[in-house]
Amino acid sequence: MTAAPASDECALKWCNEAGEHTEHRQYLSSLVTWRQTWLVGVNVVQAGGEPLHVELTATTRFSPPATVTLRPDEAEAVGQALLEAAARCLR
Repeated sequence: MTAAPASDECALKWCNEAGEHTEHRQYLSSLVTWRQTWLVGVNVVQAGGEPLHVELTATTRFSPPATVTLRPDEAEAVGQALLEAAARCLR
């Protein structure tokens, strides 16, 4: 799938990508973390006809991003684990 011919916007309304692209992406969150040294991103991605999946990215100012691709159920498990870890830190 490519951008709609009359504009630079993607034909898929949820996709934030513009121009020619084969991977659709919705940017949900970008968080500056750990002493302002890391940037963590959470996106919804679809490549080709594949099912939607979650993309978790992490990078520092001086490094290329590390990307973890997760199925929706895996993303939920990671989210629950993060909530549990945060709760334990706050006890």
